[in-house]
Amino acid sequence: MNNEPSRLDLKREKTRSTLVLAAKQLVFEREYQKISIQDITDKAQLGLGTFYNYFETKNDVYKAVLEELKAKFNQELDGIRAPLVDPATIISVTTQYCLREAQDNREWHEFLAFSGLKGEYILRQDEKQCRNDIEKGASSGRFKVQDVDFTTQLIIGMLNHVTREIAEKRLKRSAMAETTRHILRMLGIPDPVAKALTQAPLPPMAAPKKSSSDADSAFIHSASH
Repeated sequence: MNNEPSRLDLKREKTRSTLVLAAKQLVFEREYQKISIQDITDKAQLGLGTFYNYFETKNDVYKAVLEELKAKFNQELDGIRAPLVDPATIISVTTQYCLREAQDNREWHEFLAFSGLKGEYILRQDEKQCRNDIEKGASSGRFKVQDVDFTTQLIIGMLNHVTREIAEKRLKRSAMAETTRHILRMLGIPDPVAKALTQAPLPPMAAPKKSSSDADSAFIHSASH
């Protein structure tokens, strides 16, 4: 059975990406209150009706921008996780990286602020990946976990709480390392080992490539023809 996307599917995906990119550019260029759906389709060089083939509201396309930023974050996270083998090291590196990015990812925070989106949006590891990490460590005997699902929910809740508290300056940034160390102990890692893992430097990560405005404009132009 051929699972390759059809030409129509590829064209639709390209059109959707063009709308998402246009919305992202406009949000960074001006206040969200001054952006209309017509502005987005004009920027994308597409007809107004095309927007409604993919999104119902401006907030929907703004959320799609966040999905793309999250996909970029996940790709970078996968890159630093790729060479790691030890389950405890994977948990330590992943947790510290996610907590740091949740505070320091400028593009994510600026888009949230400029877009006017309401609600809580936290940049963190996907819950499914977190569960898989815990299950892998438990299966290998590295972690002492009786209930993988419950432990996963506990860790996700803890990460969300710490992320919010640091952002509100009710916790210091040192809480990132302390949280990681506590999670490792909760998984059955002895404290001296947990401390050593937490103090180890994060693996180097290549600087993310940024598209120039000319390149973005070229993408929009090619997608509209």
